[in-house]
Amino acid sequence: MSNQKSILTISRDAELQRLRTLILQDAGYHVAAATSDAQAISFLEKPHSFTLVLLCHSVPESSRVYLADRMKELSPELPILMLYNGFEPTQAKVDGSLHQLESPGVWVKMVDYVTGGRAENPVD
Repeated sequence: MSNQKSILTISRDAELQRLRTLILQDAGYHVAAATSDAQAISFLEKPHSFTLVLLCHSVPESSRVYLADRMKELSPELPILMLYNGFEPTQAKVDGSLHQLESPGVWVKMVDYVTGGRAENPVD
């Protein structure tokens, strides 16, 4: 995997997770998909080169807070982007948020921006 950027997605909604993974892969990203707190932390405790974490609105608030805190302990510079579905305030210390109901092209462009450049095959 040359200079392909890697994203960790965390979701409790299997269908959203599957679709988001396919869209990001089509845009040129390597995607690791976690469906539980333990799985997400396990990905981050191993040697990795993630450039971004996408935290889905389907993750319960208590898990959002725990995961954001633990991720920042393990990788302080790793950006966490929260994907919202409507207005959902959170106490989790995320680096940014995006309404996930935007078109895939819009949120892929935000991912490109946060990760420091365009993906290899960007979605329009």
